[in-house]
Amino acid sequence: MCGIAGVIGGGPESLRAVRAMTSALRHRGPDDEGYLLADSRRRSARAYRGQDTVSEIADPPLPEAIPDGVDVALGHRRLSIIDLSPAGHGPMSSADGRLWITYNGEIFNYVELRAELASLGHLFRSATDTEVILAAWRQWGPDALHRFNGMWAFGLYDADAGTLTCARDRFGVKPLSWFRKGPVFAFASEIKALRAHPALEPRPHPPALHRFLLEGATDADEPTFVDSVNYLRAGHLLTVRAADTRVEVRRWYALGDRAPGAPAAGSFRALLEDAVRLRLRSDVDVGTCLSGGLDSSSLVALSSALRSAAGAPRPRSFSVVYPQPGIDESPFVDAVVRAVDVQASRETPDARELRDDLPAVVEAQDEPFAAAGVYSQWRVMRMARRAGVPVLLDGQGADEVLAGYHYHYGPYLAEVAATEGTLAAIREARLAAAATARPLAYFLGLLAYHAGRWPARLRRAAVARAATHGRVPPAMVPSADLPSLDRHGRRASLRDQLRLDVETTSLPALLRYEDRNSMAFSVEARTPFLDYRLVEHAQALPARALIRDGWTKAVLRDAMTGIVPEAVRGRRDKLGFATPERSWLCALAPDIREWLGPSARIRPHLRAALLDQWLRGSDAELAARPGLWRLLSSELWLRSLETAPRVL
Repeated sequence: MCGIAGVIGGGPESLRAVRAMTSALRHRGPDDEGYLLADSRRRSARAYRGQDTVSEIADPPLPEAIPDGVDVALGHRRLSIIDLSPAGHGPMSSADGRLWITYNGEIFNYVELRAELASLGHLFRSATDTEVILAAWRQWGPDALHRFNGMWAFGLYDADAGTLTCARDRFGVKPLSWFRKGPVFAFASEIKALRAHPALEPRPHPPALHRFLLEGATDADEPTFVDSVNYLRAGHLLTVRAADTRVEVRRWYALGDRAPGAPAAGSFRALLEDAVRLRLRSDVDVGTCLSGGLDSSSLVALSSALRSAAGAPRPRSFSVVYPQPGIDESPFVDAVVRAVDVQASRETPDARELRDDLPAVVEAQDEPFAAAGVYSQWRVMRMARRAGVPVLLDGQGADEVLAGYHYHYGPYLAEVAATEGTLAAIREARLAAAATARPLAYFLGLLAYHAGRWPARLRRAAVARAATHGRVPPAMVPSADLPSLDRHGRRASLRDQLRLDVETTSLPALLRYEDRNSMAFSVEARTPFLDYRLVEHAQALPARALIRDGWTKAVLRDAMTGIVPEAVRGRRDKLGFATPERSWLCALAPDIREWLGPSARIRPHLRAALLDQWLRGSDAELAARPGLWRLLSSELWLRSLETAPRVL
């Protein structure tokens, strides 16, 4: 797991920026540092060392003056996880020096791929998965991506062809952003590294900011919150010619339309167990996030059993809990700790700690975020690093893949109504109300919303009324007439909704939160529920295998029978890193009034008079304002753009 950066073109000043860009990613890879400078015309390339390069590497120091002819520069910061020796130094080259890669991620099936490639005549100098990628690319070219089971973002330079290929994993677990301006192309793991390049003026991209305020949309489209900077979308690859920095982007992976299969808890459990087994491969300790929900509890139980069978020490788990009624998950955490042989750690953050940490959280995230739950995850990652556990398993993606959110009932009920009739859908709604202890009217409303055809005005009103997170009122945002991203549109089937969640509306943002939070503390987060085999298996299941008798994630609940405590397996509520957000905002009210006061950077994007009305209310009234967290997060992010990125 690492931080990666690269520049093509623009002359010596542009290429020299690779040092600052790479330094801005030190938190992603504190263990080693390396560079590549290449001349695409002469087909030459040479590696250089940096200030943190391990002593065993004999490369010369990166020069202050870029040598004549150089038009490609790559940077690499290493977090050592697999093969801790200097053999894992990057950027890494193929044996013949033709291919060079700066790589962030893990290919979990690298052991099997290495054996296959060795049988085809490839020789290996290290035990790294990085070298397996290089050999696989030599053997199969871009088709190698389909053979990888893991998470990755990389830049691979072909010295013979004079081309750079950037690729991202199927579901975007690992990040990559880029920009092209004039003769300059640059990419990096995080936007803060791109901000270190002199060609980029770090200005906000108003459409992204306004959609976030109004719809909570983040990471949902190629343009980022920073003007001129784009995401490389999940399942895509990008090719750049060094000769002219021409950029071509294409999709290499998409969830296919497999025919629905029969529900089978046994086959699903086998897939999940194997996904966990692969993600326990590491030369450092692997722990687990534990929220008390079904997803993380399943991973704790499975990883503990696998470690025990392998004779490994009992695993560590890390939890953040809050004692407030309605959000206290400690009883479920306790149930898992009692049932599973795990060494548990936990913390309870308070408003003062949030106040102290918030600027650093915002800077780490690179972009605004919609709710305070991001801070809970931040604290989990910090706990793990302080405990000396640099790898964590996390349940991210399970809800999007297995229909774990309560809003998933809407498309499900609409699908039942279309295929089995309205009375069958109403029966399912009653079962959902019984299973979740939510009012029947909630589920009937979801059914009506997704099965009926209503005027746009009524649909907007329904969304505003039922939104989980408070939205900034449209009257406060002058650009409220922006085209909607249809995040809450009518969905005809559960599968349609889940695919949208995975590709656009939910998972991309959650993965960004997790990546930035974990890597801020040099922790690698692994997501077994996003093993592509498991995701494709779940996509092929009929809707009733995912929601059955009113229960969400039915196939996972079945698979975990006898593995996780019944108190967790049969949980009715759905919290998802719930925090005492309103009480925190109330405690922070004096700071919020200062941040959002007359000098606030967010004011040009708002109708300031309405904001001033908010600020004049009591602390409790201010804390209850819908969308306040979005305004606060956006303001602190806009301020962060005004300062040079620092090393975290």
